[in-house]
Amino acid sequence: MTSEIRLLHWPAEDRASFGRFTAVMADVQARIHAISGESSGVPVPRPPRVPTPQECAAMILKHRRDMRAIAGPDGDLFGDPAWEIALAVFQTDGRESDAALLDKAGLSATGIVGARWIGLLLARGWVERDEDGYLRATEKMVTALNRYFNGL
Repeated sequence: MTSEIRLLHWPAEDRASFGRFTAVMADVQARIHAISGESSGVPVPRPPRVPTPQECAAMILKHRRDMRAIAGPDGDLFGDPAWEIALAVFQTDGRESDAALLDKAGLSATGIVGARWIGLLLARGWVERDEDGYLRATEKMVTALNRYFNGL
């Protein structure tokens, strides 16, 4: 209250200037609260989180597997084994067996189709085996798929 009484002795121009200053500071404080996640204040729009290329690969692979499941016995009509194996390898950390990757790609781990496509991906330099025998994406695959997913 003492500070309010002192304001009465200020010239009208100074009181008006002080009023504008406090209004601006209140707006700044509200924006700071909004940015910091406080429930009060002016909401600040935030851009959506952009998924990583590996998350994109996982999402596409899931949609492809869902389509095969919907098609039932005709699911093989909607397959592209090389693409699905490439997506499965790309989204992993390189520590999964061939059988796990084929399963992730929606292919039979016991069939020859998966082994044949893995052989082609190895021969063309899209995947390679590490010292433990696990498949991992080559620089060629990483570059191509990063370029693809970043362009979506």
